[in-house]
Amino acid sequence: MAQDKRPAPAQAQRGRELFVKSPKGIACATCHFLDGVGTAVGPDLSKFASVATPHSLVATIKMTMTNEVQLVKTADGKFPGILKQKQGDDFEFWDLSKIPPVLQKLTAKQITSMDRDTVWKHPPALADYNAQELADIIGFLRWASTGSQKEIKASEVDDSQ
Repeated sequence: MAQDKRPAPAQAQRGRELFVKSPKGIACATCHFLDGVGTAVGPDLSKFASVATPHSLVATIKMTMTNEVQLVKTADGKFPGILKQKQGDDFEFWDLSKIPPVLQKLTAKQITSMDRDTVWKHPPALADYNAQELADIIGFLRWASTGSQKEIKASEVDDSQ
């Protein structure tokens, strides 16, 4: 864990700030847990961040949909959700229609259908981060995952080139 590593370089500190409270929308920490902050709703970023290229990380940040999000329909309505756990006929879903996400506990009988959600949008895709902000976020993800002190340059993540 990052706590066991050297102090965070300036870029990782800037990236952590964006991860925790983004001025451009819903912060990553609203749904992801890393370096002792956030909520473990979405997938664990530490393994992916430790092996992915900067461009792969940017593509993930900017993706609008994910296979993780299901449109959960019940007699009372529908919501985009991520399955937290299933035990027998009992389900726990993170309801992504709420910010922060709220845990919904449902039985199989309450669920009328579950399909891949094609409407819900990954919040960072809407944030319009510039190349330097993306580099800073990736610098934080790398530092928190591996302890890397290597600076990620904006040119490494700028897909307009």
